[in-house]
Amino acid sequence: MVFFYNLIVSMLSAIVGAFMEPDSSAWRIKPDIALASILCLGVLSSFLNTSVHAWALHMKVPLYVAMFKPLSIAIAVVMGVMFLGDNLYLGSVIGASIISIGFYMVMWGKAKLDALKDQGINVETSSTPKLPLLQYCTDKDMEYR
Repeated sequence: MVFFYNLIVSMLSAIVGAFMEPDSSAWRIKPDIALASILCLGVLSSFLNTSVHAWALHMKVPLYVAMFKPLSIAIAVVMGVMFLGDNLYLGSVIGASIISIGFYMVMWGKAKLDALKDQGINVETSSTPKLPLLQYCTDKDMEYR
């Protein structure tokens, strides 16, 4: 899956790059920092990132993967400020804070849901007032597709 993902992204990038930079001399990669950055980006960003998300999807439910994707934006902002000396803007801090608060609220809700399941309470079809939106759902409605 990771191989085909990277293959299609490479082909699409080559097509867009050919239209944006038709001069073939600009496509030559010299053995300097440009080659090192391409290899580092290919290994760390594409391969490792996609592999970790695929592993997490296999180990846990899709909720965790969906929540970690936006959190990676906040992590990128922090890493850029720490290691690259990027400027830190108020909008970046507010955005990272909102993403982080949302992430922890979802994780807290998931932990509470797991605790209810551990107690033997069927929360998917419960008609308690705590879950008014799920009171008419059946197990078939809650299945992952």
